Order: sequence, then C-alpha cells, then structure tokens
Amino acid sequence: MIRRTAIALASALLTLWAIATGTFLLMEHAPGGPLSGERRLEPAVEAANLAGLGLADLVRAPCDGLLRQLIAEDAEVEPGAAAGVVGGAGEGCTVKPGRGGTVLLALAVPGDAVRLDQPLLAVRPPLWTRYVHAMAALARLDLGVTYTSRGERTVRENLADGLPVSMAIGGLALAFATLFGIPLGLWAAARRGSLGDRLLAALSTAAVSVPAIVLGPFLMYLLAIRFRVFRPGGLEGPMDLVLPAMTLGLILAGVFQRMTRAGASSFLEGSVAFALRARGIPERRVVGVHALRHAAIPMLGYLPPAVASLLTGSVVVETVFHLPGVARYLVGAALNRDHPMVMGVVLTYSVLLVACTALADVVHPWLDPRLRAAGRSGRDGGAGSADADPASSETMRTDRVPEGDRSRTPPDGGAP
Repeated sequence: MIRRTAIALASALLTLWAIATGTFLLMEHAPGGPLSGERRLEPAVEAANLAGLGLADLVRAPCDGLLRQLIAEDAEVEPGAAAGVVGGAGEGCTVKPGRGGTVLLALAVPGDAVRLDQPLLAVRPPLWTRYVHAMAALARLDLGVTYTSRGERTVRENLADGLPVSMAIGGLALAFATLFGIPLGLWAAARRGSLGDRLLAALSTAAVSVPAIVLGPFLMYLLAIRFRVFRPGGLEGPMDLVLPAMTLGLILAGVFQRMTRAGASSFLEGSVAFALRARGIPERRVVGVHALRHAAIPMLGYLPPAVASLLTGSVVVETVFHLPGVARYLVGAALNRDHPMVMGVVLTYSVLLVACTALADVVHPWLDPRLRAAGRSGRDGGAGSADADPASSETMRTDRVPEGDRSRTPPDGGAP
C-alpha cells in the first residue's frame, strides 16, 4: 500500500511538472500580451509595469553622473557584461544587468544626467532563466499577478474568489449524478431486458449526447422562465447553484447509469451471484452490495474523466448562468491574453485531475481483490500458475464467495 501510494504521488508530481512546462512554453510563444509592442504608456511607466508583472528586470544606474554610453533597444546583453557607462567624479562606473537578456526599453540616452538607482534599462531575461524562475515560483505556490489588473491583484486572489463557486457546482453535480445514476443503473441491471430498462437506456443515451451548452439554456427556459422555480442567472443564494449543478449532473448521471448497469449486469449473470442466491442471500443484498461493489471498479477508473467533464462543463455552465466562478477569469484571461491567469487556472484544474487519478490508483486495490493478490504475489516473488496466467487468477478470485456471506452456507454444504 505504501509503495503504491509513493508511486502514485511520484507520477502525479511528474505529470504536474510536464503540464506546467508545456503551459509555460505555450504562453511564451503565444502572440500578444504585454510584450506585443502595443505600447500606450510612457516608457518609464511601461518599464515599471513590466517589472511589476515579473516580465523584465530594471537595470539601474550604479552611481550619479553623466551617461556616456548605453546599449540600444532589442540588443542582447550577456549576464554581467557592460551595458553602459556612467561618468562620475573619478573614473565613472559601469552599468551591468544581473541576469542579462534582451533589452526591451531604454529609459535614457547618452548625454543625460542620471542619479543613483535611476532605472536605465528594462531587460527581458533569457528563456531558461525565466523557466527556472517560473518553476521555483510555482514550487512556492506563487502564481504571480494578473496582467489585466496591472499587477494590483494576484492570481491566487482571483482563484480564491472563483474556485469555491466552481467547486460547489462540481460537487453538487457529482452528488446529483451519484444519487440518481447509480441507483437507476442497479435498478436497470436487476430488471434486464424490461421496458423500464430500455426506457432508462434511451434516456441515459440522450443525456450523454446533449452538450451542456444546449441543456443549460433548455433547463433555464423550462425551470426558470416558464415555471419560475429557480432564478435564471446570477448568484444570490445557494438555490442559484441548483440549476447549473443539475445541468452538469444530468449529463454525468447518464454516464453513471450506463456504467453501473453494465458492471452490475455482468456480475448478476456470473457464477458468484448464482452461488450467493443458492446460499439464500437476499436478492436485494446481492444487487445492492455485491453487484454495486463489482460495478464500482470501472466507475472508479472513470473518476478522473468525470472530474474533467465537470471542469470543462463548468466553464460553459458558469458562462450561461452568469456565475462568478473560475470560468469568468479563464475566459477573460484568454480574451485579454493574461498569461499568468491562464497558467493559474490550467494548473488548478490539472491538480484536481491528477489528485483524482492518484486517489483512484490508491483506492482501486481496496475494491478489486485481484490487485491485492497480485501485489502479495509480487512481494513474495512467486511465479505460480495464477501469476503466469491472469485469466486463471481472475477465474479463481471471481468464483470465491465473499467472506461476509459465508456464514449463510448450510452445514451440509448444500442449498438451504
């Protein structure tokens, strides 16, 4: 168990690093943003904004005097190399940018009188330097400031405002899908081939096929405008989250119903269910406990895609219902080319997905005894027939009656 948890944690960290690296490189090469050249401010103000956003280093005068020489804009300067000369009372002093890079703005010209610590250059550090700085900041959970707020708000502040709303919608949608999809799937599995089973199959197919951008306005018209059960949009109370959560939950409930029905049906038609019935186990327990546990194994593997569908669907639903969630920041950041905000939202969603995937990997052996048996065989170093033939191992495990119901076996071993 500890080894499996450690592997899942290491895989999660590696995945997050790959996502952060890919997002960083995409943002670096994406057109637009504060470095697009569309300047509407004075050079000194522009340089201060770039430095405040972490996009440039301000190179300051090391002493008072007359500026004799200064490197031009768009020039490359090496770390520690001379970028200019300021003549002082003696031999003067040399202007040296610390990390080097590309000169974005020159804030003075040769011949100007400069004072100590006066900004002279705005230098864009090299790509590898920016990458190391960005990864170090992410390790400290520092996502930076937003471009659209001119550095007045951080990405974490925006996420703290919108993430509770988005998580509330996703949590309610997941609860709605679980409460309706799983019981209906078990009901349909217990009545395979009946009219109700066919009707539920049609309804679940329709729910999965309709996108949230279509289902949301339909439910808004039906329940908010026509019958006035809910408000059509905005967030003034907890009831305003029900309609958006219902939009996402109906789609996910269709998936849960189909998966539960398929997993439970395969179990109820197998030898284990036949043995349980032969030992007098009530059908309600066979369906509600044993068939549910069997159906939960593939559903646990579907948990990460389910969370992904909730996250992507919440962007549409929050926009349709005008909710103050993360979607408004993501859409606004994409339109305004606010790269740090996009990075923050992408990484936040990635952390949720990776956490759900790691959780599914850890919990999976608790539901599937075949994985526990494989883990024990691997630790023992055995190479028996069950390890050599997975099919025979599965048959052996499937034919065994769960221990919780062995007490119902008659003393003579026959049927009651």
